[in-house]
Amino acid sequence: MKKKIAIVTGADKKYFPYLKNLVHSLQKSKTLEICDLCILLIDDDNKYLIDIDYLFNNKKKVSFSLKLFFKDKQNWYKLLTERPFLKDHFPGYEKYIWLDADTEVLDVQGINNLITATEKKDLAISPEINESYVFKNTKFGVKKIFSSFYKISGWSFKNYNKYFRKDLGQDLFFKPLFNNGVFCMRSDSIFWKLWKMEYQNALNKATTSYGIKTDQLSLNKLIYENFQKISIVDSTNNWLIFKSEPPIKVGDTFFTPSYPKRKINIFHYTNFKSNEKFICLENENQNYVPILK
Repeated sequence: MKKKIAIVTGADKKYFPYLKNLVHSLQKSKTLEICDLCILLIDDDNKYLIDIDYLFNNKKKVSFSLKLFFKDKQNWYKLLTERPFLKDHFPGYEKYIWLDADTEVLDVQGINNLITATEKKDLAISPEINESYVFKNTKFGVKKIFSSFYKISGWSFKNYNKYFRKDLGQDLFFKPLFNNGVFCMRSDSIFWKLWKMEYQNALNKATTSYGIKTDQLSLNKLIYENFQKISIVDSTNNWLIFKSEPPIKVGDTFFTPSYPKRKINIFHYTNFKSNEKFICLENENQNYVPILK
């Protein structure tokens, strides 16, 4: 029986270990009891999915739905260009949750939080800010030129101005970036249409594949233009490990390193490689815990 909520994800063969870890986490956390699992197929040969194929309710082989004007196209780019088209690829659901392949659902409460947050709002999403991220952020985007003169820099600032409008970087520089590796959006949201348009407008200016990652910047632009339609979800529901101080592990549960200790519901291994490990604290002793199972 078809469920009301679709979780959508995808990966190429290189990132299959992450995808497998995510799918098993959805099964272990009993998330698949309340959501259908859908996958975007981006490669011509998807035999590597055989071990987890039975857990997918829907599969869709996709091409590029947006126009790209550069030649160096890679299949994994579809995992960015197709996010504004999730409800087109998998019609009939009330809400769509996107999970990057390099996420892991530790507790179904993270999924329930996303669903509840979109009862009255269009989009539920987490910003890339948390008190535990502060001391890992060593590259703040202001550079000293000389004396008391400083220059604003940084990837987001530069590309807001380059791909959208000249002063957008200044407008959004001190506002948090929302991470679209985990989000939930209602099927009736105007954001689907607006996101397609904004992302395409940015890609129209992209002469190389450098511009493909404006998927997140285009959504952020829309978030701040339509903030009354947004539910801000706590960072424990999209925990960016590379930005964080070591989380606390008690048994099989992870908690924030800051007080009061809050349970982390969804890990996000962005910026990690498949053979890397992350640091956590267990019983006040530092241990290395493998990220893949």
